[in-house]
Amino acid sequence: MTPMQWTVHPARVRPVAALWALVAIAVVATLIAQLAGDWFWGAISAVGLFISLTRFFLTTRYRIDAEVAEVIYPLSMSRLRWDEVGCIRWQDHRALVARSISRREQMRGLVFDFTNLSVDTKAQLREFVLAQTSPEVWQ
Repeated sequence: MTPMQWTVHPARVRPVAALWALVAIAVVATLIAQLAGDWFWGAISAVGLFISLTRFFLTTRYRIDAEVAEVIYPLSMSRLRWDEVGCIRWQDHRALVARSISRREQMRGLVFDFTNLSVDTKAQLREFVLAQTSPEVWQ
């Protein structure tokens, strides 16, 4: 199978939520600037709030091939080799791929968003992941 790649941009899918998030950032930044008495602290808080929401505002890229599963976030990248996978939780709209069933590893696992994928593509992707992993890891 050739590598499968797709992107998800949550702010484009939910423009009203994106608008409200920007309004909330502006309001909080303005309040901080007023409380601190300097526009600099308001600007710093706006940047900090935006960075905390980069996975919502900016594009996330997903890539799956025969060797690894990879998620490229706006400010970081996570990858997991198929032979390291110990837990897969597959749902219709997303999947969690983690090293083990432990809560800590699941929090550090890769979450794949299938929002932009067709039903056929999701089915092909599931079949491919089934072929790459052992049945014991599926939950």
